[in-house]
Order: sequence, then structure tokens, then C-alpha cells
Amino acid sequence: MQHIKYQISYSQRRRTVQLAIRNGEVYVRAPATICRHWLSAWLQQKELWVQQTLARITTPPILPWLQRDRILVSGQAVPFRWQLAAKSSVNVDANGLELRLSTKIAAERHEHYARKLIQQHFTEQALLELPVLANELAARLRQTLGPVVVGNWRSRWGHCKQNGELGFNWRLMQVPLWVRRYVVIHELAHLQHMNHSPAFWQLVQQHCPQYREAKAWLKQHQAELLN
Repeated sequence: MQHIKYQISYSQRRRTVQLAIRNGEVYVRAPATICRHWLSAWLQQKELWVQQTLARITTPPILPWLQRDRILVSGQAVPFRWQLAAKSSVNVDANGLELRLSTKIAAERHEHYARKLIQQHFTEQALLELPVLANELAARLRQTLGPVVVGNWRSRWGHCKQNGELGFNWRLMQVPLWVRRYVVIHELAHLQHMNHSPAFWQLVQQHCPQYREAKAWLKQHQAELLN
């Protein structure tokens, strides 16, 4: 296990010990009169919990787009390459995803346009495929589907509105189809249950038995995708 570095502060007004983890840092607040040997022993008792919590919340740094050598496409990490060209474009084939940036784009804007073009590519794919998938699954759930929109959100995969509108994150085109289906079923289930009640999850499970695995996949990859 790695050595834990504690940020310890003492206060004359504090009467109890508080242990907190924020942004990968471990903070300890303690009374000024506390026995240092007791505090050391108490922290040793908490060491396993701290290690497990740090391991759970610590994620590797997200590389800028143009420093990556692979990119997720329908759940597969395919080769990613880019080059300068006369015209900007994105192409996905058996060899992976190739990004071409126009030579007219200033070097300091390459990263910005790389993100913009890749987002545009996946958004166009989502607008073609997600309404078809949503209509297919809506028929299975016997739900009346409203408009299907595609958006760019950093904290959610989709939404459901009272008028039947479903919204989906363009990044769903980067996840496996079975996970994508779960997100669509999740939002469709909200047309019947505008909450996360047991009845809601029962309906989700009825049409997506592996929904827990899908949720776990999204949680595992959310730092990589929702950036």
C-alpha cells in the first residue's frame, strides 16, 4: 500500500476528530489537546478505509485528444491518428479513427478543433442511430415516444421530459451497444415512473436484465468520456 500523507490541523474549539478526503487529499481535523499517540493509533485503524477510498476515487489523468493513441468507438478502443490536410474531416474504418485538421487552423487551436470535430462526428451518428433505437425500445415498453434530441452534457447520459422528449449524450456512440440500450431503456422507463423508485428499477430490469453491469461500465469509463 502507498504511504498516506495526512493534512492535519488542530483547533482549540474542536472537540472531536474529523477525517475527510477531498480531491485525493486526506484531511484530519483534531482538538488541540488531543493525545498525539492516540491520534496516530486511530489513523492506523482508518488506514485501510482511506486506502480503499483513495483507490476508488483516483483516476488516471485524461490526455488531451491529440496526445491519445486510442479512442472509444462503440465500446472498442480503436487506434486514433491525426494529420494535417487541406480539409478537416473525421473518418472511422477498420483501421480506427482518423482525424484530419485543415492546415488553415493555427497550431494553438488544434486541440480545440480536434474536440469539436470528433464531437460533431459522433453527434451526427447519434442523430441517425439513437432515434431508431429509441423507437424500437419504446414499442417494446409500450411507451409513446416524443422528440429525440442529442446534447453535449458533462454530468448526465440522458434525460426524459414530461412531454415525452428524450435527450441523449452524443458520447453514447462511444459506449457498447448493450450499454447504450440500457441508457435508452432507463429514460423510456421514466415515461412511466418519473423517479427512481423500486417500480422504476423493476421496469428497467424487466427490459434490461444486465442494467447493473451497464451502470458499472458507465461509472468505470465516465472520467474518460465525460471530459
